[in-house]
Amino acid sequence: MKKVCKVKDNDLKILKLLYENREGLRYKSIMKWANLKQSVVYKRLNILRKKGLIENEFPLWKIINGQVGFCTTLLQSNNIFELHNVGYVIKLLNVPKWWHTRKNRLLRLKGYQIKQVDWGKNSSNPYIQLSNDKFVIQTYPESIIIIHRKRYYSNNPYDVAIQFLQDFYDLWEWFEERMKFKFFEDGVPQMTLRGHDFNRINDWIANKVKEEGSKFLVEISKNRKVWVDLSEPFGKEANYPHGQEILEKVTKDMLTKKSLLPSEITGNMTLMAENMNSLMAVQGMQSQNIIKHQQVLDEMLITMKKIQVSLDEKKNTFH
Repeated sequence: MKKVCKVKDNDLKILKLLYENREGLRYKSIMKWANLKQSVVYKRLNILRKKGLIENEFPLWKIINGQVGFCTTLLQSNNIFELHNVGYVIKLLNVPKWWHTRKNRLLRLKGYQIKQVDWGKNSSNPYIQLSNDKFVIQTYPESIIIIHRKRYYSNNPYDVAIQFLQDFYDLWEWFEERMKFKFFEDGVPQMTLRGHDFNRINDWIANKVKEEGSKFLVEISKNRKVWVDLSEPFGKEANYPHGQEILEKVTKDMLTKKSLLPSEITGNMTLMAENMNSLMAVQGMQSQNIIKHQQVLDEMLITMKKIQVSLDEKKNTFH
């Protein structure tokens, strides 16, 4: 059955929200962020569901697995990079006096579901968790863990990192304002990333992997990894933006243009450096020889001038 590619503006608003929040959104969140009336959202959601683009896994609405590529076409997006699974720890160097009884204050925050979790052996490290469609915030006695549910898209891997940082700053400013306390110390690093993945959407190598039903991991070092797997949207994933940028250039060149391997390039550069050093040494010797020749010529010129002076003096004496 042929899909209908034309959708209305309100459908595009809803699809864009669901595209950016792949884990799904609640009905009220869609109303709020799309700025649409309840009756309009209800009608459009059901139309999109009948078209086979979205589904309702109560209480969340989400894009059906496998329809992400088609939704990308509908949204006319040229974004090829995705950042997701971002989580980080904020170490609390200073806390207010009431922090050990913070649950009462956290309960005042609107738009979040709150629960207390007894974590650790014999509940040795309990935390209070706040969650909504975009964030999961876990507050511990000496730290806060934040997980972004939102996915970030761009045509540049660095841009998605900037989008994430903007959300981080906005969230933290909001949190400190609501708590009426400055947790972040100026000039002191307090945030440590726990995990994040950069994904190249619809990569042709990953498509081949999907076709063969396999997957693989390239582990460059403990903190630098690249995956090709069956994730949705599937594609190559690196856990740092520079790695993702390199994947786009190097992988394609190596497979289509038979480019030199990095080790071969390094060997050629080493040889070039050795040749350059030899050339500079020869040039240095030539420069020294030129200087010596110039010194000899200068001495000869001085000697000739002395002889000329001596001849002139004898000539005058003879006369």
